[in-house]
Amino acid sequence: MLRLGFCSTFVNWVMCLVSSVSYSFLINGAPKGFVRPTRGIHQGDPLWPYLFLLCAEGLSCMMKDAEERKTLFGIRISRESPSINHILFAVDTMIFSTAGITEGREVKRILEVYESAS
Repeated sequence: MLRLGFCSTFVNWVMCLVSSVSYSFLINGAPKGFVRPTRGIHQGDPLWPYLFLLCAEGLSCMMKDAEERKTLFGIRISRESPSINHILFAVDTMIFSTAGITEGREVKRILEVYESAS
């Protein structure tokens, strides 16, 4: 989030929300006990869609940067069309590239950075 231009105070607030999440269970209509997940928030949490969009934007920026550096090459549907190296839809991601060893390594590197950041 810092690399996307968010101030450190906002990032600290979000990280506090992510690291302090807990869930209660409704039993016969009344909340009982709680569980603290060890891996932060999950799909279904009200904050999840917003954080997912921020993470997806980070992935998108890394993919665009790799294409600008000429380490990843997307596909074109015609000679005059722009190159496409990824498509994001809901929680799905499709990655398009030529089938070379260099491109495969670059996709792996990007996904490893994305994994460690998320």
